[in-house]
Amino acid sequence: MSELNDQVHIITGAGRGIGLEVARRVAQGGATAILVARTADQVESAAATLRDMGLRAEAFVADITDPERTGALVAHVRSTHGRIDGLVNNAGANHVANLLMSKEEEWHRIFALNTFAVFRLTKLCLKPMIAAKYGRIVNVSSVAAKLGAPYNSIYAASKAAVDGFTRSLALEVAKLGITVNSVAPSQVDTELLRVGMTIRGKMVGQDAETYIASIVEGNPQKRLLQPGEVAATIVHLLGREAGGVTGQSWNVCGGVAMGM
Repeated sequence: MSELNDQVHIITGAGRGIGLEVARRVAQGGATAILVARTADQVESAAATLRDMGLRAEAFVADITDPERTGALVAHVRSTHGRIDGLVNNAGANHVANLLMSKEEEWHRIFALNTFAVFRLTKLCLKPMIAAKYGRIVNVSSVAAKLGAPYNSIYAASKAAVDGFTRSLALEVAKLGITVNSVAPSQVDTELLRVGMTIRGKMVGQDAETYIASIVEGNPQKRLLQPGEVAATIVHLLGREAGGVTGQSWNVCGGVAMGM
């Protein structure tokens, strides 16, 4: 029997990329995956694809920067399933710009999704986890929070805030059967990466493919990471056997951030 059998896990940003890979693996493990995203067609199609595979998957359309929709999400899951065993805070946005050219409204937009939405949804999910004396929370951060990243200062700062939140909350709930960890990917081959690399390349006079090639050259493994590799680490942390791991940030980066 899988560690996740009959559990219920909420995954944000689950319409594509890392989030969709997490949802698939969670459902394959016997859990019900609640796929959350703001693009209705995308997330509903993703959930339908998983159901066509014989898996338990539900779509919930929500912009998680909206407190009302976030509250509605948690209320729906609790009333429908009576439990929340795991939360994966994966939804996020990037902002590529040097600081002098960036606008304050962009800072607020990035922090609203990457940081404050994580705080809010985690707070709501904690209540049933505390009552059950069990829970797994995994926040998707970034190695940019540890290494820094040129033209990504706001993004890196938003993810560093998530790492600080992860460690602090892990200490708060350590005696309650709840673990809180983060996973820090680097240069994962997703649509978000390619959009960001196109912008960054232009800033240094390169096309996207040339710029990505330079990123690959800087990776000890000489490649981009794949969404499934990040998802596998996340799903491990969602399992019961990972109960001794909390307050940690796991790098999935091909060796870019060794020892951090």
